Amino acid sequence: MSDFIFTPALAITQIAFVVPDAIEAARAHSRRYGSGPFWAVEHYPLHVHRYRGKDSVIDVTSVYGQWGNITAEFVQQHDDQPSAYRDLVKQGESRIHHFAMFVDDLDKRIAQYEAEGCEAALYGETFPSGLGRYAIMDTSKQLGVMTELYEEEGTRPFYAHLKQSAEGFDGTDPIRRMQFTDI
Repeated sequence: MSDFIFTPALAITQIAFVVPDAIEAARAHSRRYGSGPFWAVEHYPLHVHRYRGKDSVIDVTSVYGQWGNITAEFVQQHDDQPSAYRDLVKQGESRIHHFAMFVDDLDKRIAQYEAEGCEAALYGETFPSGLGRYAIMDTSKQLGVMTELYEEEGTRPFYAHLKQSAEGFDGTDPIRRMQFTDI
């Protein structure tokens, strides 16, 4: 087995959990840890979704909120399609699924991970007004979780929105709905 890629400049931006009910998990997280507010993107719109290199369609809800210096994401898969999420978390179960970080060159980083034997379990593109491009690399054999790589362009404004909405958050109205076009 070769050594895993060491990239000290990449900081964790997000911890993501796969859960049976993303909205209720975010509500419980907010109560317990004071995180939030959380922004629910129900039936997350993907322009491109590739599961392990093959085009596919899945139906997920993602709920995002600020948790101190990082973001917490809760993902709920509504269907039974094969996916990066189901690879680690069976339907009805809950667990940490991945860590996310911004990368300077998404295609270059995907190639580096793949050269180390970590396949792109998910490659996604939201619509142009959304988060842009990202990949979830299967680092589960090495780390027990997957690693999500975010392209900087398109994604930073969303994370800025999460941080700004958390300023002065007092726990009131912890779950809010949005579309990526709202950013």
